[in-house]
Amino acid sequence: MIIFGTSSSTINPSKLDGGHCPFCKTENQMWVQGYRKYFHVFWIPFFPLWKKLYVVCSHCKGAFEKQEITSKNLISNFEEFEKNKVKIPWYHFTGIIIFLLLITSISVIPFLN
Repeated sequence: MIIFGTSSSTINPSKLDGGHCPFCKTENQMWVQGYRKYFHVFWIPFFPLWKKLYVVCSHCKGAFEKQEITSKNLISNFEEFEKNKVKIPWYHFTGIIIFLLLITSISVIPFLN
């Protein structure tokens, strides 16, 4: 029985303006899609580990990492998304929050009696 491990969640996709697909050369069909990996115990997320971002073409469904992108406009939009819009979801800390609430309630209960 596995009680801990890692999993990932999707970061909100966003359409990128300008640029073309490195594979099919289609214009203005690129989206940035990210995944954030987290550590879990009994499928309850405890803390985030790392993120991975891809640029995905909606025409050919190709997924490309930053170093595979050739369009300078697409790279600048990708970097802006990476800096400003990639946030850690609050629920990746659910396990820590539950643990802290449990410790707090255990330490407060003796003082209530």
